[in-house]
Order: sequence, then C-alpha cells, then structure tokens
Amino acid sequence: MKRRIIQALIVSAIPLIITVTPIEAHCQFQYFSNPSSLIQKGKGSINGPGISSVGTTFNKVVLLSFDDNLKGDFIYAKPILDKYGFKATFFIICNKTGVSGTDRFLNRTNWQDIAAMQKDGMDIESHTMNHRHLNHLSANALNLEIGGSKQCLASHGYNATTFAYPYNEGSNNVTVVNLVAKYYYMARSGTEPLMFLHCDGYKKSPQTDCRTYLPDGKLTYANRYAVRSLSFDVDEIKNSFNNADIFADFVKIANSQSKYNKGDGILNAIPIITFHDVDLATNQPYTTNVGLFDQLMKYLHDNGFKVLTMANLGYDISSNTINIQGTPTFAITNTTSNTPR
Repeated sequence: MKRRIIQALIVSAIPLIITVTPIEAHCQFQYFSNPSSLIQKGKGSINGPGISSVGTTFNKVVLLSFDDNLKGDFIYAKPILDKYGFKATFFIICNKTGVSGTDRFLNRTNWQDIAAMQKDGMDIESHTMNHRHLNHLSANALNLEIGGSKQCLASHGYNATTFAYPYNEGSNNVTVVNLVAKYYYMARSGTEPLMFLHCDGYKKSPQTDCRTYLPDGKLTYANRYAVRSLSFDVDEIKNSFNNADIFADFVKIANSQSKYNKGDGILNAIPIITFHDVDLATNQPYTTNVGLFDQLMKYLHDNGFKVLTMANLGYDISSNTINIQGTPTFAITNTTSNTPR
C-alpha cells in the first residue's frame, strides 16, 4: 500500500487538510499554489466582456454531477467543491474502481477515495458495472450492468438510489427503463441544459407531467427515469476549449432557469450539469481544466447559487412531478409534497 502523507493546503485563507499520496500531493500543490497558472493558456480571459453578476430576486439552483469516477475528480474537483461548500453526485463504474494506468483516463478513484468523498457529504450513485452500451446487451448482461452495479455498491456500503445511463443511451428503451425502475428510484440521462420539474418544458416532446409512459405505452421524453441533464464536456468541445466562451456558456446555462423560477420560492426548472474529468490537462475532450473549474465554481458561489445533488430530487406519485427534498442546511418551498426516497 502506498505510504500516505498529510498535506495542508491553504485555499483563500481557508485551511484544507487532505490525505493524499505523494504524487497526488505534488499535483494538488501545483494547482493550489498558483491556480491561475493552470488555466488553459492563450484561450482568453475568464472574466470577458459582457459577463456580469446576476440579481438574486429568483431562486438560483444548480445540480452538479461527475461521471466515470476518474481520479482527477477526487484529486482536483473535490477540494474545489469543498472550498466553496458545495456537494455533488459522483456516479461510479464498479468494475473500473481502483484501476490505474499511465493515461489519466485509466486512473480511477478507489474505494478509499469514494469513502472519503461520502464522508464529506458527496452523493455516491451508480453508473453500471462496466460502462457498456445498454441498448445492445442481452437480458443477462443488462441485468449485470444495472442490477449488478447496485449490488456492488451495496457490498461496499453504498445504497445507490440513482442510476446514470452510459453514453446517455437507454432512457428511450422500454426494456432498459423497466430494469432501471426495478433497482433504482430515479435515473439521469442527458442532452438538455434544464430539467423541468413538471417535465412540461420540452417543445419537441410535449408533456403535462413526469409520468414514465404515455397512454399508448410509449416512454415519455422526460420522467423520473430520464432526468435530463447536460454533459458540459460537449460545450467545451463546441467552444474549442476557449475559456472565455466556455465560461460565458456556463453562466448562460446556470441562469437559464431565471425565465421559469420567478423568485416566489417556487422552482420549476433546474440546470443539471455533468462533468467527467477535472485535471491539469488543457484542450482535451471530456476534461475540464482545474483552473477553469475553479472559476466556474467561484461564479456559482459568488452569485448566490445553491448547489444540489441527485439525492435532493424526490418524486411525487400523486402529481407525477419531480420535487426538491430539503436538507438541514437547504430547504426550498415547492409546489408538490415531498415523497420520501
């Protein structure tokens, strides 16, 4: 076993103590000693023209999640989340846990890392056993990926109640959804910057509520097993890793809820933003540069956003709507009654 050391990091005058390996300590020191030096070089200023703070007259909420349990999310993303007092959901691929290699995409969090994250309030959920394309599996293989993942996490002490579809595939497949519903309370899919809590805001798929099936037996576009989210990596690729453009888009996405949340204490829509790898690398697909990630989280913090996890989402079976379940430090008035998970 690697010898562990204690590294004390001072971030914005807040003492932060993290247990890390020597290699992890060196990487974290590189960032926290001079974070601005690690923002992608030559790609524009974060605080570009036209970007300003928004008002606080409406509810501002963002839900953050991380897929694939990559090591960088533990080494870099978690300390930044801790710095700003945020919690997030981490979706775990069970059979990839503890894998290591020379490529950063082969380095995954181990069970000790995951335990440390949960101890600090992070939400640990399921992302299958092997991250396979669910629409192309046999019944036995599908059950292993979906049900086996829940059992795997349970064997390590985690009661996963939310599932994330690999590659955002499966939420339109009745066989897949029925199996997900057998094992999980809720599931997250992708392709949308906003999740409407009544599932009624998608023009290409008109709905009046979040019921799973239409009267003809077809699956609805958005429901408790297809909670819509946005993979932010797609936006970074679209913007050719230009920091100013990425930051501007993040601000736009985070504030897109203002049209629907009018400041009366009622939430109707929330942005759910998913990251994959947060790392020192720049200009790499599915990797958010650590300095840029810090700036994105700082924006949320400085502009009064409340950050949620998937564990904060509930479902009201009487009205077929999704609601926000309060926590000891954060409660929101909602139009529907909370249903215990």
